[in-house]
Amino acid sequence: MGWCKGVGLSVALLVGLCAPAAAEKLLFIPLDSRPVSLAYTVDSFRKAGVQVMTPPGEYLANDRQTGDPVKLSQWLEQEARGADGAVVSLDSLIYGGLVPSRTHELDPQVLAERAERLMAFKERHPGVPVYGFATVMRSPKWSSAPAEPAYYAQYGPQIFRWGALRDRQEQGLLVRKEKKELAGLEKDLPLEIRRDVLERRKKNLFVLKGLVRGLEKGKLDYLLIGRDDSAPYSEAHRDARELEKFSDPAFRYKFRSFSGADELGMVLLNRALNKARGETPLVYAYYNEGKGPATVASYEDSPIRTSYRQHVLASGGYPAQWDKRADLVLGIYTPADGVTLGADDPRNGEALDERGQRFLEKTWDYVQRGANVGIADVAFGNGSSRGLVRALLEEKDGQEPLGYQLGSYAGWNTASNSLGYALGQGMLRPYLDPQDRQALLTVRYLDDWLYQSRVRQEVRKELIWPSQWPDGKLTDSQTEQAERMVTEKMVQEGAPLLGGRPERYRYRLPWHRTFEVEVALRASS
Repeated sequence: MGWCKGVGLSVALLVGLCAPAAAEKLLFIPLDSRPVSLAYTVDSFRKAGVQVMTPPGEYLANDRQTGDPVKLSQWLEQEARGADGAVVSLDSLIYGGLVPSRTHELDPQVLAERAERLMAFKERHPGVPVYGFATVMRSPKWSSAPAEPAYYAQYGPQIFRWGALRDRQEQGLLVRKEKKELAGLEKDLPLEIRRDVLERRKKNLFVLKGLVRGLEKGKLDYLLIGRDDSAPYSEAHRDARELEKFSDPAFRYKFRSFSGADELGMVLLNRALNKARGETPLVYAYYNEGKGPATVASYEDSPIRTSYRQHVLASGGYPAQWDKRADLVLGIYTPADGVTLGADDPRNGEALDERGQRFLEKTWDYVQRGANVGIADVAFGNGSSRGLVRALLEEKDGQEPLGYQLGSYAGWNTASNSLGYALGQGMLRPYLDPQDRQALLTVRYLDDWLYQSRVRQEVRKELIWPSQWPDGKLTDSQTEQAERMVTEKMVQEGAPLLGGRPERYRYRLPWHRTFEVEVALRASS
């Protein structure tokens, strides 16, 4: 990072010479209230000395309410003075949040008015760069209410397959067997459901095209459109292709679209900060052996090499061809065969294979050379690679564990989610003191590894499923019982590798489901 690179990262981190003279003020409207969308992201930047302003929690979507676009717009207007940038979830400002963007019953005119209200902000505040992010309506292989319209509970897999075949048909790729399958699906899927799916997607594309035109007219400074839960052949992939054709190539440097959603706030806050500070961090990537950069992860529609490059550029960085001058060296831990299984799969074992050992050795080498190293652990979906994290956290020859010498680590949910977090927190390292950096790492190990790949699965098997509770709509009482079990297991199972750290945190299920946990320091810590 400019001068930091000249003095050497280790020295700069030690004496704090890279700290900014004054804290930038960035406005941030997240997708919703989930920890990965809000608390974790904001905490990362505040620890780096950035003044991140967020709206009152009651304005944001949660699992029991839709966000309030009108109040969010008013809040943005009120806080604009003196801001160095605004990073805004357009889904929140137009629909009321990520889930409402898929389940709403709003008229297109209302959607257009809300979009225009945001784009008029730039006319009133020309000195505040506006970095907007939105999502293409996702194409889940299976899902149900409240995350989707109710009919997905019965027809989700058929709707996904219907969309995949329609995408292939549009590209002239259908074979005879698939043509017959498509005809059968259109016969089996009720007409009113097919119409509703297409109408919802039509509204989403209408909004996104309006945002693209707004960008081209100078009403936004940057537009990032994520593809949440996609596949190489899917309705989401088809919609993204249509957007690509629709956009003016002359503005492509201001407009990007790639797989991902929950990490987009982290990515664009990095962009806003890098632009405010006049920085362009260089990022170099290395991969686990095997398919490596050609891996197409689950829930995504493009190779990881493409996703990596797009994330770096969107964050205001630049992909480096060589590692020598890189501000961040990012290790991308891909599955050897290119197939990303779930973290709960029995093949997610505690030991590293030979490829994993060589990946770990390469990581050690970079760290010992003084590089700022981050790891995006994407070998499994919805949680960490158990073997990798165990190796990262084990002490070696009396040294501090490698996992705590890293600039960043992430291994949660989709590959792009992990990629965005490892990249974003890794870029912040020059502005973090060692204690804060390790605190951010601890939260990721507790959440991504200990909870997602271990404790969550145990709580579901031992409590949620035997009790026949609806995991996704737990009552307050059920949530409290689940949180107690989560806390007991986190402390007990985390101790061998994390010592007393798990005891310093509290664990909540803020959306009344086990899918995500909130890891936060106890007040007395």
